[in-house]
Amino acid sequence: MNAAQRLDELTDLLSGTDMSLATRRLMDLCDEFDALSDLGEEALQLRASYNMDRSLGAAELSGERGLAYATKVRELVERIRQRGPLEATQTGAMLSEPVFRSNGLMKQFSSRGHRFGLGPVDLELRTGTITGVVGENGNGKTTLLRQVAGLLDHDSGTLEHPGRSTDPYAIRSTIAWIPQRNSRWYGTLLQNLRFTAAVHGLKGAANTRRVEHTLHRLGLTRFKDLTWSELSSGYKLRFELARMVVWRPRLLVLDEPIANLDLQAQQLFLQDLRHLASSRRHPVAVILSSQQLHEIEAIADTIVFLKNGQVAYSGAANAFGGDRVTNVYELKGDADRNRLLAALAPLGPVELDDTGLLWRLTTARTVTARYVLLAVSQAGIELSYFRDISTSTRKLFHQDT
Repeated sequence: MNAAQRLDELTDLLSGTDMSLATRRLMDLCDEFDALSDLGEEALQLRASYNMDRSLGAAELSGERGLAYATKVRELVERIRQRGPLEATQTGAMLSEPVFRSNGLMKQFSSRGHRFGLGPVDLELRTGTITGVVGENGNGKTTLLRQVAGLLDHDSGTLEHPGRSTDPYAIRSTIAWIPQRNSRWYGTLLQNLRFTAAVHGLKGAANTRRVEHTLHRLGLTRFKDLTWSELSSGYKLRFELARMVVWRPRLLVLDEPIANLDLQAQQLFLQDLRHLASSRRHPVAVILSSQQLHEIEAIADTIVFLKNGQVAYSGAANAFGGDRVTNVYELKGDADRNRLLAALAPLGPVELDDTGLLWRLTTARTVTARYVLLAVSQAGIELSYFRDISTSTRKLFHQDT
């Protein structure tokens, strides 16, 4: 987004009630344009105040308090608009710059007669983009991510980190890795953030500015003086993200980051990943694995689906199923198989499979969701769940390959 689009985004947010997102995006805007550096501190303090004012667990501030924050954001937006066109700050990091590339990457494991092989995997990761690695457990997701992060060697194929030397330490210094199970840390959250920033060369006032920006931006203001044992699993994860992005890596690798988060925490975390990745000033390439398929598909630019160690699909998230000849739906309701088949008979030949929890319906591609819902409704069947997965890699979970 350019400055005008970002301001329009903020204006749209102000018409609703999501001041959490509005205060975050206002910080992002002031951070990305040098002409707004004098307003950056105001945006930061507004966000910090919001973090402290909002009750834990509350979706959003309401009433007069919520309106007060909306007014303050609106005032800053208007002051920015009055400055006229803004030019993006030029940095060394470019949007859509390749940071990792593999060709025919393979890894073999053998233990007590059991053999498992990953690959071949062809993969390219670029700044500003998110790649989701999905598939059932035990199919090689963590193995692939560890190879991307430089933590596991490969048996064959090639991999490279464009724009960096071949020195492993130099490469690792540009990659942030967040494993599924994080190690215990000591001291306070703030102390750890300051230490991490210092290790990556940020000292004095620069250290303070970067840590405060990261702390408030990721909603950790009220937790800065807490220790490991005093944080919930959700905020431990947000701290891990803060500890990684405080030094602004080129590549962020996350293994099952949202597995133990509730729905609201998942959405907030993924929303922040999307904005961090697509920053104009400090774009990052993000690759993550997850079992929460629909949530990952909603934010990912590219999807890699692994099945039995093989790549069942690798490509644009919005391109999957473009050449399909059938549509696939999931549904659940108050009808048995025979009643459902009778209701769906006017749609032509269909397949109806019982997955144990819901029905999986396969139809001709010409049979849209509207026709399915209409047929079921006319038969008097009440549905408690319905989802069109025709263009989702979720279809691959139920296919043998």
